[in-house]
Amino acid sequence: MPWNQGQLARGAAAGSAALLAGLAARYAAGVARADRSWPAQVEARLRDVGEVDDVSILPLVERLSRHGSGLAGEPGVSYLVRAGGTRVLFDSGLSGGRVSSALVRNAEMLGVDLGSLDAVVISHLHPDHVGGIGAARRHTFSFSREPLEPRGLPAHVPAPMQHQRADVIPATGPRVIAPGMVLLPPLPRMLFWPGYVTEQALAVNVRGFGLVLISGCGHPPIERMLGITEQVLDVPIRAVVGGLHLPVHPARTPLVPQAVLGNPYPPWRPIGERDVGHVLDEIAARGPQLIALSSHDSTPWTYDAFGRRFGDRYRTLRAGEALTISATAGAPAPPQAAK
Repeated sequence: MPWNQGQLARGAAAGSAALLAGLAARYAAGVARADRSWPAQVEARLRDVGEVDDVSILPLVERLSRHGSGLAGEPGVSYLVRAGGTRVLFDSGLSGGRVSSALVRNAEMLGVDLGSLDAVVISHLHPDHVGGIGAARRHTFSFSREPLEPRGLPAHVPAPMQHQRADVIPATGPRVIAPGMVLLPPLPRMLFWPGYVTEQALAVNVRGFGLVLISGCGHPPIERMLGITEQVLDVPIRAVVGGLHLPVHPARTPLVPQAVLGNPYPPWRPIGERDVGHVLDEIAARGPQLIALSSHDSTPWTYDAFGRRFGDRYRTLRAGEALTISATAGAPAPPQAAK
């Protein structure tokens, strides 16, 4: 006997309910797993990590770009971090599967030689940080479709990954990767739709200033990101730069996918103003001198909230605008166009 429309509708509703129940069960298990893995992360401490006289952070890939620069914008992240003579690429953007990716085009326009890097750091295994969906599925990273990564390039990754040319170094705990430059241990977070993720941040110890914490997306809870940094390094955090994943009020903005897919809560609870208030309080308690928020996962509402709280200490990150923090300069200078 053929099914009527009512039977089909009831069957579809039952299937949707079963799918949602399965996702909810997976989410609950992932949250419990993340909570269990957190205590072990605070045990390791690093000493004598060194310090640098200055650090420069040049966004090569961001959603927003410097006005009038002609640089490509995309909802991904890639920063060139220069500190103490060391050049580290932090993440590789979103369009690495293309012949001419935003990373490669912008690097060429900004005079950045991707072949002379000292290391690559991948914050976490999401498409907008490893070069696209294909790279994420293959558990690798890419600059573009052509193999441009230098052979033997050290690549510090937060989870099992592979690469045909780079020397992949999985994280096992906090690690000094150059004098004054430290990788924090990957911290876990369960996201409702994408699932379990671990994310690592980069910290640079600037002499006479303190720590500059560089984040890719900031999926782990802010109190854990800041807390593990303080536990591992015992140096005050004076700057927070990068993504904190706060796409609040995303309607009528390009950030609806980030708000949905990157949500750490069940789908009926969006990331909201209360979450921003909590992040602002946690950062403000450290007495920061600079807060620079990634434009790839933040909305205009979020920029405004950070600007109201931190005033002239706040920046919105744009491709082509470099931030420089110096031991002798006191407060960080306004962002400068890269030369």
